[in-house]
Amino acid sequence: MAGLKEKKAVLHVHTNASDGTGSIDEVIRMADAADVDILGINDHNTLDARERGFGGWNSSLFVLAGAELEDSAENSHLLVYGIDELPGTLDTHDQISFVNEKGGIAIAAHPTEAPGKLPRTRSYSWKAGNATEGLSGVEVWNYMSLWKKGISLFNAAAKLRHPDRHVEHPDPSAVEFWERAGGCAIAGPDAHALRFGIGRVRLEVFPYDMMFSRLLTHILLDADLSDSDEIAEKQICNALREGSCFTSNVLHGDASGFRAGREEGCILLDLPGAGEVTINRSGTILWQDHLEAGCHRISSRVTERVSISVFREGRTWIYCAIL
Repeated sequence: MAGLKEKKAVLHVHTNASDGTGSIDEVIRMADAADVDILGINDHNTLDARERGFGGWNSSLFVLAGAELEDSAENSHLLVYGIDELPGTLDTHDQISFVNEKGGIAIAAHPTEAPGKLPRTRSYSWKAGNATEGLSGVEVWNYMSLWKKGISLFNAAAKLRHPDRHVEHPDPSAVEFWERAGGCAIAGPDAHALRFGIGRVRLEVFPYDMMFSRLLTHILLDADLSDSDEIAEKQICNALREGSCFTSNVLHGDASGFRAGREEGCILLDLPGAGEVTINRSGTILWQDHLEAGCHRISSRVTERVSISVFREGRTWIYCAIL
């Protein structure tokens, strides 16, 4: 685990090239101001950011310019990166195959999200059955999907007033989906910065600067990112494909420096701060204890995929999936 280069990424962001409200320039500026290293743009069914030359290095920020795909009924969403063209099909399995053939990665977005009870809050969940072969990972922690779950006229005001209370943990069903699919387990804000109103009287809901200071995906690299746009993109995609990442909620502290791995008969943890740690598999807690900052060896002979969560005050601070 020593020597890995860590980059903080905000993945799954929309611009006005699809259903977001900020221009690509604006979104890049706000991500740069948020002190993140990588910005993942995923406008719906378009590589507009990539085609307009925004992919790659923008000052000290690397823009991972991809897209978000869907099937013919707008379900089974895929976050795709590392490709220069989109597949000409609405079949999810064929989309995944196409992306892999082109050397990119396809990550299942919010696969188990639940709907709200207001207009435009339907779920866009995974409807492709067992078509998980070829996936490079799963988005297990999606801010907007978790927030909209069950929203109604009766609770909308409370959800808008205290949105962070509704996204305190990764979606357990999405974690189960990851246990089947494998690959990386990522977090994303699904940022749109929706705006309502007329003229100068406008309300912006979930602005970009807010969303860029919540859920992060920390990507771990064998070497620092190359100055070459093409090589750096491949480094990032390869790390995600291999599951070399973890997620965190910035509200509960800086998770930089967290590391988790396996050694024969043990799980190794390096914690940047104290917290309640659990090791979980299929909804069952295999191990749990309070740990202080530092390096720890936890005896475990489980060889299947497991999840490691670090909690602070009952809220998930760090979530990491180990293959």
